[in-house]
This record gives sequence, C-alpha cells and structure tokens, in this order.
Amino acid sequence: MATFKPHYTLCPLLGAQNLVGVSADKEESMILVTLGPNIIVKQKLSDQKPLKSWSTRQSNQITSKSVYNGINDKYVCVLNRKHICMWNEEESNLEDVKKHTFTTNIHTIHSSPGKSSIIVYDNGYSESLEVGLTKRKDVKPNLLEQGETVSKSYLERVKDQTVLILFTSKNKVYYVRLTGDGSPDGNLNFSLTKGANCKNVGMAVVNDNANIVTILVLWSDGELVQYSEQGAIMLTSNLSGICLTSPVAMVMLDSTHIAIYGADVSEEGAVLLLFDLKFGMSVSNRKLKFFCDPPHLYCLPSNNVLLLCIVQNLVVVPYVLQPSLLWNLIDSKQVRDSSAKPEVVAWGGSSEKPSIPNPLIFRQIETSKLSNSLWESNACSGRIFDELLPSLKEDKDIDGICLLLSSVKDLPEKWQADLLNFSLEETISEGDSRSKMLEILLSISYSDVVLLNHIRRKLTTKSTIKLLEYLAQLLEDCKFTGDSRTSKPDFSQLVDWISLILDAHHHELLIAGTDNQVKQLIKKLGQLVGESYEFLDSLGQSEPLITLLEQKRSPPENRRKDWYAIEVVRLL
Repeated sequence: MATFKPHYTLCPLLGAQNLVGVSADKEESMILVTLGPNIIVKQKLSDQKPLKSWSTRQSNQITSKSVYNGINDKYVCVLNRKHICMWNEEESNLEDVKKHTFTTNIHTIHSSPGKSSIIVYDNGYSESLEVGLTKRKDVKPNLLEQGETVSKSYLERVKDQTVLILFTSKNKVYYVRLTGDGSPDGNLNFSLTKGANCKNVGMAVVNDNANIVTILVLWSDGELVQYSEQGAIMLTSNLSGICLTSPVAMVMLDSTHIAIYGADVSEEGAVLLLFDLKFGMSVSNRKLKFFCDPPHLYCLPSNNVLLLCIVQNLVVVPYVLQPSLLWNLIDSKQVRDSSAKPEVVAWGGSSEKPSIPNPLIFRQIETSKLSNSLWESNACSGRIFDELLPSLKEDKDIDGICLLLSSVKDLPEKWQADLLNFSLEETISEGDSRSKMLEILLSISYSDVVLLNHIRRKLTTKSTIKLLEYLAQLLEDCKFTGDSRTSKPDFSQLVDWISLILDAHHHELLIAGTDNQVKQLIKKLGQLVGESYEFLDSLGQSEPLITLLEQKRSPPENRRKDWYAIEVVRLL
C-alpha cells in the first residue's frame, strides 16, 4: 500500500521561518534550497552534501525561491521584490552579477520544464522571463481587485495549456490561462468562504494531468473540500488526527494522493499524513517530535520524496504510491476464517438475497471444492489467488488459470510476475491457451513500483527475451485498432510493458548485447515505437482539420499567394 519510508536529514537550516523555498534543479537528483535572507544552496539528495552555494549582501534579501531556467541554462532569483538576478553555475558571488530592476513588485518566479520561467507580480499579472526583462520598466496592469495581492501561486500544465492558480489576500482563487509569452488570457475566480467561524487552514492544487485542475481546501472544522475551477464543490472528506488550530501544509503527490503536514492533535509534536482522495481516508502517517510553524512541505515527484522542516533541519521523507484500490488498503496479515459464512440481512422482507453462483470450476475436483469454499466465504481476491494458483500451476491447468484471471480482479503483482514467467516456459503459438493467458496478464492493471522488483526476481533472462519478442509482435500487429471484445493489450499498455521490462533487466540485456538476436530485437522495438509515435504525432497535427470536417466546415484558405516578387531594374 502507499506509505512513507524512513526519513533522513538533508541539510541544516537557520530556522523554519528563514526557509524561502525549495525547487528542482536541472538534474533530477539535485535541488535548490533558498535560505533567507541571502543564501542559495545547490544540494544533492543522495549523499546529503552541498555541491555549490551563492550569497548576497544583507541588504539584498532573497524574497522568493530560486529556480533553474532551462531556456538559457541559468539560475534566477528575486531580490527585495524589485530586482531579478540571473547567473551561471560557475559564478561565485552574486554581488558581481547584474541586477534587473522592475517597476512593479514581484511575488515569485515559477520554472516550467522545456519552457521559459514565468514571473508572477503582486497584482496578479504574469509574463515570461524574457518578456519581463525587456519590459521591466513598464507598470504592469492589475489582474486582481484594488488592494488585493497574491499570497500563493501555482503553475500547472493541462494538456498543452499553461494555467496559473492564484490565492489572494482577500481569500479568493483565480484560474488564469496564459498565452505563449506568459501573459494572462482570461480567468475564472471565486471566493473561498465557509461560515463565519470557519477558517482556511491549508490548501493545495490537484492536477490529474488530463483536463482538469482542482483546488483542495482544509477548513478549521476538519472538512477537506475539493473545488472545481468555477468554485463548485466536487468532493468532501473529513480529516482527523491533525490539529486544526495551527496552519497546515498540503502538497499533491499524484491525482489521488496528497501529503498533509501539521501539528499533532495532541499538540505535542507533528504528524505527516498520506491521504487517499478516492476513498477519503488516511492510508499512512508518520509521527514527528517537533512541529515547525510556519509549516513548509515540498514534493519532488521525479524522486518520490517530500521535504519538510524539523527543528533546524531540512528533512527528506521518501514515499511509495500504489493505485487507489481497496485491495491495497487491506491488511495483508489479516487471515479470514474460510469456514464462516456471511449473514445476509433483508430489510423490509423475509426473503434472502440470492447469492452469485461460483464461476470457478476446474478440472481437478479438489481445486473446485476449494474455490467453492473461498467463494462462499467472500474471501478477498488476494487470498483466492494465493490458495488456487499453486495447485493450478502444478496441474498445468492453463484454461483454469485464464478462467481465474477473468473472473477475479486485482491480481497481486507477485503473481502477475510469476505467471508471466510460467507462461513463457514453453513455446507460445498464436491462438493457444498460453497465448491467451499471456494476453490477459498484459492487459491487467498493475503498480509499476511494486511489479518492477517482482519482475527482476522471477523473470529469467530467457523469458525476458521471449517476452520482448512477443511484445514486439503484438506491437507490430496492434495498428491502433482497439477492440473491446478481445483481451489483447492496447498500444499504451504495450509501450508501458516494454519500458518496464527494459528497466527491470537492462543489465542482463547489456551483457547479452553481443548476441545478434538481442541486438536485432532491441533495434526492432525502437523502430516500432518510433514509427508508432510518429504516426500518433501526425494524427495530432491533423486533429484540427478533422474537427472542421466533423463540423462540416471548410478549412481556411491561404490568402497569401504572392510568396515572392521579381523586380527588374534597368541600368543605363
């Protein structure tokens, strides 16, 4: 299940109130720690050693987190809310670096992977770093109401659209769409209110990486509310185990999990919660001896780590996430009594609810009896697989395994890896039972974090090569023609499986790289995936034209026909 790993100290601080911010560096294993009032440290997560540091004079205070701007390969910070400083990694003293003075106060700078950084001003206006430097003397127009300033901001990507979310001093939320140069292009806003005596103690932004960005707000009555961009309530949950009279920090881990850091409910020490939004419950917690006010909590999704303050130190808390499934929330050590039968209660009548007949009928009578016992006792899916699969494998009942996989959901990853190796032990022919079982296994959802380790342990090198050859054949025959009536994996599942197998066994494949068969196989996989993505890219480019055709509209004509002109000059 989703959980926290043991934490460790990364670097000392001058106090939680002096931590300005933490941001990602150009390399995934590096971060930038901005310490107020005038220190920036480049830190490595793995060995906990600082690699580089920069500082300014006491009069030039750093007022927002420092970021890495990938467009010009430079670092950027804000001084005294009025000046922007940009420097190379080789610089040793920021006092020797040119400061660019702005007319309008700057709230913060957000980095955007592959794009220019975005400057956010106190009045809500925004623009890209390059545009801001060329127009730094201009007074920026107000996006917010008079007397309203930005208190917190987030930069998110929704498909190809950049969205800026602003929390203001008047308890309002702004969704701002940005143009290519980072300037606002329309916005939606609403007020965050919930009764006279109810206060906002924490907030976060949740991006499902598809087409929606929502706001999470924790209120002082313990209610966690999820708001849409129009301010409509989408989801409510009750949060317990944390003190609601002190401020709380929240960050998104993925589309269904958030981390919450605050004072313990006993007001002694602090607590770090891992909250599942889908089921509205805390799935893991970590007790800490001290609570730092104000609370700081940062997430680096690429490294699966959280960073927070404990006393005078910046601490790293690694975490592991799994899909939000009920099976992942069940205690694996719990054993149910298979002889007990559930009691069925019929409200408003005397007739009992008819039970669903057991579909698990195998060729061995003992296995069928065991399946009946498990089915009647309402055993969880994990126990059904643990009890039935060993005997089915021993009997080599491939059809029985296919029946079990089709009838019972939530196959544990350890059995998924084991059955993959089992299905590849003998020759696979198209249309036979082993081919059918392999197709079902490749179509089942899984947690790549958990499955990766099981694949490394249980899948042999010979089976790995056979599986890659089979995936290459499926990818070649896929042609993006999905059919819901078949159990064959689709294109995205095939690419995910190829990536997972290569990650799990890259050392063995490197050693076997001298074999011509392995070389040709890897080249074929690369060629198939490359051709497929080129095809998808072509489809994406033709999407606007298809939309026009669906609307029975003709494409716009290219009015410009004079692409060049010829002028004849006669010299006397």
